[in-house]
Amino acid sequence: MIEKRDIAQTKLKEYVLMAPRLVRLLWRLTRDPRVPARSKATLVLLGAYLASPVDLIPDFIPGLGQVDDLVIAAFALDQMLNRVPEDVIKEHWDGDEDLLQIVREILDIATAFIPGWLKQRFGRA
Repeated sequence: MIEKRDIAQTKLKEYVLMAPRLVRLLWRLTRDPRVPARSKATLVLLGAYLASPVDLIPDFIPGLGQVDDLVIAAFALDQMLNRVPEDVIKEHWDGDEDLLQIVREILDIATAFIPGWLKQRFGRA
């Protein structure tokens, strides 16, 4: 029983450390010349949107006001990870590969209800 608790604590610690690793990955990808300019622009636009006081759904609506920010951030990250070659992503990722897979699965879930035509419009170029 103690082993299960230790395993659970280790997994929780890995998940908590995933956010800083994801930020480092994005930072490294923006500095890599092999990453398409369009992908870098997506991150710049995401930052501008998140910093902007204008939202698709106003923040004063409880719960829903923050959902648009999360969905747009997930969509931008999903597009970034789908446009950059896998070997470049793995080169810059400093965590376990299974954690990177978990990030991708979370992004897939978060962007599941975005229309396919929109994903294709912003997809690979």
